[in-house]
Amino acid sequence: MIKEFIGTGKTIEEATVSAKTGLNAPLTADVKIEIVQMPKKKVLGLFGGSDAQVKASYDDGKKERKPKQKKSRPVQEKKPAPKKAEAPKKAEAPKKVPASKEEKPEVEKISDSDIDLDYVCAYLKTMIDSFKVDDAKVTAKVVDGVVEVNVDCDDYGIIIGRRGETLDALQYLTSLAIKKSTDKYVRVTLNVGDYRAKREETLRALAIKNANYVVRTGRRYGFEPMNPYERRIIHTAVQEVEGATSRSVGSGMDRKVLIEPVGGVRHSGNRGGRRGNNRNSAPASTPDPNREKRVDRADIPKFGKIEVNKD
Repeated sequence: MIKEFIGTGKTIEEATVSAKTGLNAPLTADVKIEIVQMPKKKVLGLFGGSDAQVKASYDDGKKERKPKQKKSRPVQEKKPAPKKAEAPKKAEAPKKVPASKEEKPEVEKISDSDIDLDYVCAYLKTMIDSFKVDDAKVTAKVVDGVVEVNVDCDDYGIIIGRRGETLDALQYLTSLAIKKSTDKYVRVTLNVGDYRAKREETLRALAIKNANYVVRTGRRYGFEPMNPYERRIIHTAVQEVEGATSRSVGSGMDRKVLIEPVGGVRHSGNRGGRRGNNRNSAPASTPDPNREKRVDRADIPKFGKIEVNKD
């Protein structure tokens, strides 16, 4: 089998060296050199010109294998198979619904043995101590799969924060710490000085009061942004007032509750002007007896009214 390689170069010698190097023939091989193209100089050193090309080849003594050709067989015509009598169709069995779709698996309840409550108390106590709160006592217990944590101290305000924002943040961090240690989702409720119960009573009273206002006036009322727990309290309380409905609007930290009358907001007919203006004034259709009759200015001469004696 003959192997060959074409090398290029500015001169015949460079092209020959390039061809032998690219061929990579054994030292004992009989290498043949053939000049394919002579080098051409450029016109005025700028245009045209080409490199020399040399072909180097040798025979490695191996026979070239030819691919075997497959013998073609005569194509036989297939006879149509006899038709079989169709069997009666069987009634389709009802499809089985996976168990996951029929019934949702119950959430695994967590007991005291699944969670290190001492670790939970120590973790929360460390964060509270950073607030410089003295003599804070932290206790925790598991009730119906929920970790209830209670903090007892003298200074409640700094732990609760503005509208309970600091308390919610501590509760969230505690739930993350438990999830990291147990690798399970655990619901946590954090309470300080019975704040949760008092806050729930306040929100229920506000919801019922403003729902009655909405039914009476036909206007909507919007609360300030709240967390999901407090919004749920508002929605539950509004359901007790007939003629009022509630919905959540906004996104993220700005999500809040709107209370509206059933059937939509009613708009009043008096849209222009200020409230209370012209309260003592008579209606436009009622004539004022003290008001002088208007005189048509077209009948008055330019230089005043001239009286003429008829005598």
